[in-house]
Amino acid sequence: MTTSQQQPAKKGIKIPRLVISLVVLVVLGGVGWYLSRDDALNAKVGDCLHRKGGNDLAIVKCDSADANFTVLGRVESKTESEASAEGVCDQWADATNTYWEGKSGQKGTLLCLKDK
Repeated sequence: MTTSQQQPAKKGIKIPRLVISLVVLVVLGGVGWYLSRDDALNAKVGDCLHRKGGNDLAIVKCDSADANFTVLGRVESKTESEASAEGVCDQWADATNTYWEGKSGQKGTLLCLKDK
């Protein structure tokens, strides 16, 4: 008579793929936020911006020598053509410049700026 011995079940921690995927997404989202935290689109009223070149602005400290503009106002949900229309920033009498960010043909955000 032969007896067969059963192998003991392997014990260990099994992490479902869904949990791993969620952790990866959270990490990537955090990295994305960190890399874009100084984008002009994140600017609030009172923040200062530096022109990095062309139409590229970044948030800087207002006491920085690099500060070129102060954000006077934000206007949401404007197309690029609406943002370039006269009078959009008239409620901020000191506004000297505008900055629009969004996708062409869609609505975006307009910043009303004052030269520093």
